[in-house]
Amino acid sequence: MSHNKHGKSEHLVTIDVDRKGDGTHATASLRWHDVDLVGVGDAQLEDGERYPKRVGEELAVARALTHLTRQLFVTTAGDIESVTGESISIR
Repeated sequence: MSHNKHGKSEHLVTIDVDRKGDGTHATASLRWHDVDLVGVGDAQLEDGERYPKRVGEELAVARALTHLTRQLFVTTAGDIESVTGESISIR
């Protein structure tokens, strides 16, 4: 994470994709303040499907980013709950 003089911060999401045969596994990583968040996603194309291989990669990455997003929602809810003392749900 980096900050500039205007208070803007930048965060980098790293995405790793591993394709084996017809299966694809993706990992999306984000360092958020002092917490490492990691989302994972998998995709399996069936034998004989005519889709390009990138479809499996795109689907696995989308699932990894969705998983990462859910973790950030949980982190945010925990931060709010620690201030309010009330249980909340963020969607």
